Parts: sequence; C-alpha cells; structure tokens
Amino acid sequence: MKRPLSITGLRLRRIVQTVCLALFCLLLGTAESGGRLGIPPDLFLRLDPLVGTAVPLAARAFIGTLAPAMAVILAAVFAGRIFCGWICPMGTTLDVAGSLIKARRKNPANDPLPRYVKYIVLVAVLASALPGANIIFWASPIPLVTRLYALVLYPVASLGLDEFFTVAGPFGAHIGLSELQYWTPSPRAYHTAWFVALFWFFLFLLERVRPRFWCRYLCPAGALLALFSRFAPWRRRAGASCNSCGQCRSRCPSGILSEPAATDYSECLTCQACVTVCKRKAVRFGFHSQPGAISGSPANQRFILSRRAFCGSLAAGIALGGVTRLEVTGATAENNMQGVLVRPPGSVPESDFLARCVRCGECMKACPTGGLQPAWLQTGGSGMFSPFLNPRSGPCSVDCAACGAVCPSGAIQALSVDKKRWAKIGTAVVDRKRCIAWAEDKRCLVCQETCPYAAVSVTPEIGHIAPVPVVRPERCYGCGFCEKHCPTTQASIRVNALGALRLHTMDFETPARSAGLELDPTQHAIEHPQYDQSGAGAPPGFLE
Repeated sequence: MKRPLSITGLRLRRIVQTVCLALFCLLLGTAESGGRLGIPPDLFLRLDPLVGTAVPLAARAFIGTLAPAMAVILAAVFAGRIFCGWICPMGTTLDVAGSLIKARRKNPANDPLPRYVKYIVLVAVLASALPGANIIFWASPIPLVTRLYALVLYPVASLGLDEFFTVAGPFGAHIGLSELQYWTPSPRAYHTAWFVALFWFFLFLLERVRPRFWCRYLCPAGALLALFSRFAPWRRRAGASCNSCGQCRSRCPSGILSEPAATDYSECLTCQACVTVCKRKAVRFGFHSQPGAISGSPANQRFILSRRAFCGSLAAGIALGGVTRLEVTGATAENNMQGVLVRPPGSVPESDFLARCVRCGECMKACPTGGLQPAWLQTGGSGMFSPFLNPRSGPCSVDCAACGAVCPSGAIQALSVDKKRWAKIGTAVVDRKRCIAWAEDKRCLVCQETCPYAAVSVTPEIGHIAPVPVVRPERCYGCGFCEKHCPTTQASIRVNALGALRLHTMDFETPARSAGLELDPTQHAIEHPQYDQSGAGAPPGFLE
C-alpha cells in the first residue's frame, strides 16, 4: 500500500514552491505598477545570496536593498539549502521542465560528474568582484530566471494573448463581452531573447542527464549556501530502522546519498523526497537525532575544492575581473564621448552602473513602452544584457519612473516622477542627410508635434522652402518620442547619450538648472496647445 503524502513533507514543499513561483510571476507581471501590491517587485532578486554578496563587493558600497540576501544565508546556517529546494524560482522552473520532458529521475550509486565546478565558479565570481568587475549576470540564479520570464516567456505569452483576443473579440461581442474587443495586450520583442532562450533550452536538456543539473554542478549561489549549510542543525537523519534499501538514494534529486544512511549536508536541498519514499519511516528532518540515528559521514563533510583548484580559480577570477574592469573603463569612456547607449533615467555613472547592474531584465519588463532593451555587444562583453533605451522600440514616458522602482541594486535610482523629469538621459540630433525637411525640402512636423518638452523647433532656413527642424539641447530630455515617430525608414532624428546627467545623488534638479536645462513638459502644452502633452496621439504631420 502506498504511503500517503504528509502535509509536512514533500507535499508542503510543492505547495511552497508553487506559491513562490506564482508570487515571482505576479510581481514580475505587475512590475509596471512599481510595487502597488505592497511587496517590492524585485523581492526575489533581493533574496539572491550571490547578488547580495558580489554586487556590493564589486560596487564597493553597502546596498541596503540587497540586505535580505543575508537572511537567506542565515537560514542556510540553521536549516541548510532550504532556499534552493523550496523558494528559488529557478529551481522550481527546472523541476517543472524536468517533469515535462520526463527527465531521468534515478541516480547512479556513484555520480562521476564533478560537483566542485560550482565552487570554482563561486570563487571566480567573487574574486572578479575584487577589481570592481561584475560578471554575476552569467551565473546568478535569480537574474537568470528573471531574464527567462521577462525577455522570453512574457513576450511569448503577450503575443499569444494578443492573438487570442483578436480571435475571441467578435465572439465576445456576441455573448455580451464586448470588452474583449478592446482588451489588447502589447506584444514586445527583446533583442537578446534568442540567446536567453537558447541558454535555457540547453539547461532544460541537461535535465535529461541529471535532475537539477544546474543546482548540482554549476550554480555558484548554491555553492555559497552549501558552505554555510554544512553543519546546519536542522538536517536529514536516518534512524536505526534503515535497512539500506536504496529507495531514497534513487529518488534524491540532488544525488547526494552515496549510502542511504549517510548525507552530504552541504548538497542537501531539504526536499523531503527521501522521507516520502521511505516505507520504514526511518528518515526524517529535524534538530535532534533519533535513537541510533546515523548523522552522516565525515568523508562527506570535507571541503570539496583542493588548495590548487581554489588558488587557480581565485587567480583566474582576479584576472578576469581585471580584464573586465579595463573593458568597463573603455566602455565608459566611449559612452561618455560618443553617447553609444542611452541608459534609463536616474542611472548612476557608467562605471558604477556596470558594476551594480545584474542584467535581470526587470526594468525592461517594467518599461510600459518596451523602450528599454538589453544590450548585446555595443559596449563589449562587460555591457551585455544591460538596459538601454531604444526609441524605435518605445520612448521614455514623461509620467513613468518604473525602471528605478524595480532595480534591486541601485544601478537605476528610484526617482519619483517629479525628480525623474530632471534626470536628462540624452540629446536628439537631426541627421540632415535623411531628414525629409532638410534633404528633400518637404514640410514635416512629426518631431515637433511629438516632443513632450518642446525641444524641437521647426524654423525657416536660408536655401529651404520648407521650414526645417532644429533641436534645442537645453530643452531636450532624450525621451525619444521624436525618433520613435520619425516617418523615415531609418530615423532621421536620433537620440544619443551626450549631455546625459549620471549622478550618485538623487537631486538632479540642482545640477540640471545649473547647466541651464529647461526640462519642463508643461512648456509643450503652452507652445503647442493643440497637441496632447505625451505626444502619443499626435497627427502624422505631413503637409506636403
């Protein structure tokens, strides 16, 4: 007779996993609201132990929003890797994927694959932070899973919903649900989504090799928690009634039971699978041993990295960090001189921005226009997946400051809308060789009509019959409305990062006024009362 599941065992874990994954998706899905649920939209990013450790080290600063990660590490000291087994949305996603693809669930008696790789990755990531470099976005679990949901799954779901409402709209009108005709999700596309999808496809394939392959062999955050959970008092215990049948060993998703009664506590995910399958009720989790209980093997408690491997990974991490830091310095100089990438409003100076940004994609998901996109190789490997404004995808809305509200590391400061309007992000420049008015001498008012800051003036020019657009830099915020709505195939007015205000302080108004900036959106309504302030409903502007 099959033993019923206990609410305190595997079933409870699955309930907690489901709730945590649902909360993760809900917070990500409502990121645009900036935390109206009363919970920080970036809650799970704040809990990532590797983010909470490596980012302050790279930024050389205490980051208060990442303090909850210390609670996760403290929990590992007392209860082992409970975060990995119960809470982490990446682990839950891998569990779901493994069940869908019918991943291999039985473990060999002796696992030949090396678990020490994740410790090498951990040492290298932390060592690279010493010179001030940030490479955790390649390996930290919560940024990785957030990128999957924000840049791949959310756009796919939005596209599916858009198609559904297109088909269901007329039917809804028939049955009295006419709202379906007007409920249209805005499908988005992100530049690096293909790479993220390919990366995760590879991780899902690895589930066919071993359950939780990432968690077992590669995850540096898991390695960090493993170091603190080695001697946790709340742990797996095997009682004297254990007959070494091997059922627990074959079902353990971590593959840590070389002997059924012995446990490698640093690798245990406290998943309760062994408790569920034990017919003799010889296995349990608790703070006290059962009479005759076997608490584990000393061989399983040795440090998994040799001195040579530790020193090699330390040296490799410092060298990688040094090279990355040099690239960051070059990328910073290039961005400052040439305005390569337009960063979100409120971004700290470029060097610190790249040290803090975890490339999670949260700000891109929160951007209501879809204008924030992940960078690829525009500034080299050090800037990959970092957010920048691509006005052709969407402009920066005047009345939105969601990107700063969801940034967990302070790379984008959490400004109010009033403060954000002084945080100039760039300057628009007219390409006279492409502009319809400059190159073809035809009247076009699109850039003037759509500019929320009245920064574009259409004025007479000697040698031109039609008036031509001229940008007033002191009024230009860099929002990109002009570039978004420019009718030419390749926008003839484009925003670059030159003149952007990148500060560590949240007071942007004082330096903006000192620089002579006139960043007042209401000025547009005064000068062009026939158009709405946002420019979203502006007419096309072709008069000839």
